[in-house]
Amino acid sequence: MRWIILLLWVGYASTLLADEAKSKEAQKSFWETYTSALRGDKVSQFNVGVIYERGIGVDQNQSMAAQWYQKAAEQGHVDAQYNLAIMYVSGRGVDQNTTAGMMWLASAAKSGDKESKKLLLEVIDGKYDKFAKPKLDKGVSITALRMKTVKDTVICDSAGECSPIKAHTTVTSKIKNGKYYKVSGVGGKNGWEAYEKEGWIEESSVEIQR
Repeated sequence: MRWIILLLWVGYASTLLADEAKSKEAQKSFWETYTSALRGDKVSQFNVGVIYERGIGVDQNQSMAAQWYQKAAEQGHVDAQYNLAIMYVSGRGVDQNTTAGMMWLASAAKSGDKESKKLLLEVIDGKYDKFAKPKLDKGVSITALRMKTVKDTVICDSAGECSPIKAHTTVTSKIKNGKYYKVSGVGGKNGWEAYEKEGWIEESSVEIQR
């Protein structure tokens, strides 16, 4: 029994040491990539962008991801141009700017990237109009609704300034203007809170809760 316990402990300790070694190796790899990115290597800059966008070994930071994609994109890295374009179109990590998104898609498409060309045509055709800055007035009163946001939802004010809101966020509305609902409250970790700022959500970006 003692030998069994000893063997189990040795195996457990070996696993911990292996995990620690992997962690140290991952940190070493990140700093090597980050250092190379700082020195101007576009591939490393793109990889650092991916690391921040996905939160691989670091805290997820969309703004930092966009900054590194921008650096790589300006040096002609096609994948960075594509990723940066998506961030501009959706307003994730940067201020929503469809024109800038189309510019980077066009640049990547010119380099022969088929996915960029396809997405550029979809943006031109208005498939992603839900990210466009809407012009809104006061709207009309409706029966109070409880809704849940879906993926890639943005919330905008009447000045057309938009920002992303997490998927599966519960919101309420008592006013509607065309295809937009005005947010009156938001559910979160601290319970239900009134939404003090002005915010509108496009109806295709929410699911009505019955």
